[in-house]
Amino acid sequence: MSSSDRGHPMSLRAGASGLVVGLLAWALAACTVQPLYGPAAGGGRVQSTLTRIVVAPVKDRVSQQVRNDVIFQLTGGKAIGDPLYKMKLTVTSREIGLGITAIDSSPVFSVQVAATYVVTELSSGAELVRSTARTSASYNRTNQAFANTRAKIDAEDRAAAEAAKLIATRVAGAVARGS
Repeated sequence: MSSSDRGHPMSLRAGASGLVVGLLAWALAACTVQPLYGPAAGGGRVQSTLTRIVVAPVKDRVSQQVRNDVIFQLTGGKAIGDPLYKMKLTVTSREIGLGITAIDSSPVFSVQVAATYVVTELSSGAELVRSTARTSASYNRTNQAFANTRAKIDAEDRAAAEAAKLIATRVAGAVARGS
């Protein structure tokens, strides 16, 4: 580079780009990536903690579906022994028509599920995580009553399964963070 090129905009831009790249590399060096379900850096295991979360009983069919799916997501089907945490679920579901206009009769419906959950430590009562998982699943109605009922139940089950996956992932993240 000659002395006449020192104040050139291209050389300033290259220097600024290098500075930005260096700052990004420094910021990313502080990030750590570790497996969610594998051994943690500190020696703890998220999966063994998840199998010690007991889920409180619920009352209706959609809530029970969410509860069953959450338990399976957390334990993998194993029995819960010596619980450390308790999860309380409150599930609501509703059905809405997806019509084009306000006066149209819509053959397409959506089931929306909202599952609010609170995970607390049994020994201290300290709250580990509190949040709401919201999901939806759509279905079509026909002129057959049984087919409509079955389609709605299937949509509720799909939405419940998705809510359970969200809950299990968020709880696993909270356990991994230790918060």
